[in-house]
This record gives sequence, C-alpha cells and structure tokens, in this order.
Amino acid sequence: MPNSKLLAQARRSWEEAGLANDFVFNKVMLDKRITLEVLRRVLPTLHIKRVKQVVSQQEFTSSHDAKGVRLDIYVEDDQHNRYDIEMQVVDKHNLPQRIRFYHANLAMDCYEKGQNYATADNSYVIFFCCFDPFGCGEQEYQIERSIKGHPEATYADGEQTLVFDVTSLRQEVNSKLQQFLDVIANRQVGDGDDFIVQLEKRITFVKQNRKWRREYMQRSLYEMDIENSIALAKEEGLEKGLSQGKAEERTRGIHNLIYSLERLGTPQTTIKQNLMELYRLSSEEAESYLTDK
Repeated sequence: MPNSKLLAQARRSWEEAGLANDFVFNKVMLDKRITLEVLRRVLPTLHIKRVKQVVSQQEFTSSHDAKGVRLDIYVEDDQHNRYDIEMQVVDKHNLPQRIRFYHANLAMDCYEKGQNYATADNSYVIFFCCFDPFGCGEQEYQIERSIKGHPEATYADGEQTLVFDVTSLRQEVNSKLQQFLDVIANRQVGDGDDFIVQLEKRITFVKQNRKWRREYMQRSLYEMDIENSIALAKEEGLEKGLSQGKAEERTRGIHNLIYSLERLGTPQTTIKQNLMELYRLSSEEAESYLTDK
C-alpha cells in the first residue's frame, strides 16, 4: 500500500494540474484537432493542412546501449514534416543538449534507407517553458544554424527549434498563439476564440477521465518511490563515498539503490541510467554492477 502522505500529494497534484503539467499536456495534445491548431499558431507560414500522426511519449533508441529518448508529442503532417512538442516546467539547465539530442533522433526517423540526403524531411523541435530558457528576456526564441561571418547566407539543413517562455508578458507573438500561451500560464483569456473554448473543454475531459487519473496517480507514486529510494541510497553511503572515496560505502549505496528500484519493478535500462547519473559510472561499470549484484 502506498504511503498515505504520498497518496495525498499525488491527489492534490492531479487536482491542481493544468495544461502546464506534462501529463495533462500530452493527453490534451493527443487530439489531432488540438495539435493541428497549435502547430498552425506556432508556425503559421507552413500552412499545415492536417496532421496524420500524433503519438504521446514516442520512444527512440538508436542502438541497444544508447540513451533512449521520449518525445512528449511526436507529430507528422501531410507534407512529412516531423515535430517534437515538449512541455518543460522546471529548468534543468540542459536545454541546448536536449534539443540537439531530440533533433538527432528526429533526423534518424527522417532518413529512409537509400534516400538522398537532399530529400530528407524537415524537423521542428518546439518547447513551451515555464521559465526564460536562455535568460535573454525574450518570449520566443527561434534557433537555426548559420554560417559564421555570413549571416545573409542560408544554411538549410531542415532543422528548426522554437522555444517559448510562457511566463513572459511581452506579448510579441501573434495574437492566436498568445491566447494558447495564456492558457498554459493559467492567465485569464477571453471567450471569443473558438479554439480556446475547444481546448478548455479538452482539458476538462482529460481531468475527468478516470483511466488517465489512475495512470497519473500510479506514475506519480512510482516516481515518488524512486525519489525516496534514491534519497535513501544517498543517505546510506553515496555522498560520503563520493566525498571521501570509501569504496565499500559507495558500493553498498549502489547495491541498495539497485535493490530498492528492482523491488519497485523498475526496468533495468532505467536502473542503469540512474546508476550512471548518480554515481558517475560509465555504461560498462553500471552494467557490471547489475550483472554482479
């Protein structure tokens, strides 16, 4: 049985969750009509007619030992353009690296065997952030590659990145996109935009869906359990082992973490990734602990 305090936290989190919550955002965006209109407002010059595929939490792995990546919302349109739409609430100070990684995985999906490079599909990574991602005070950041010393030259590699600070009050984007950003930021919006009315109905539908509520609660409790297990492992030797170099305490902390996560049913790939990040292990070192436990 889950801890009653954790259960209460998960329930409160669900009750307070809005469009800025990545789980709610993903479920809302599974509606093709919603996703299509969002893309139209973000990229009006593309004149997107329809989207043929919308997948939530699409997973890509380039090789068996490579880091996997989950895209919040993976979309393809009728012109074979590919989009990754992400909701980011907390600044983890790794956005440029994540963007590069997401584009790399979209690119792998764009090239078919035997296809000419020049015919590859375009890819767009779109982030809605609840903070200023680059600290420059902009509401919208458009990121493209350029040729140093030749800003007038076009470097058309088919990749484009757009990052929005939804907390910004500058209102420099088009009015329709501004309405959408206001909903994410939980700001007051008028009722004259039919899409916003449709969007708010979809949010209400998601929040009233019992299956999704149960899924959210289970995921939240699972993540809380993992966080507690990691904190316990740190208390039992990680910090001391790293600072003082005590191999036995460090090893005990690693084994405690593996044991705790396995009891929760955590996949081996996730355990391995936690070991690599927390204990600064190489892939081979983390694998050896898993096989020799």
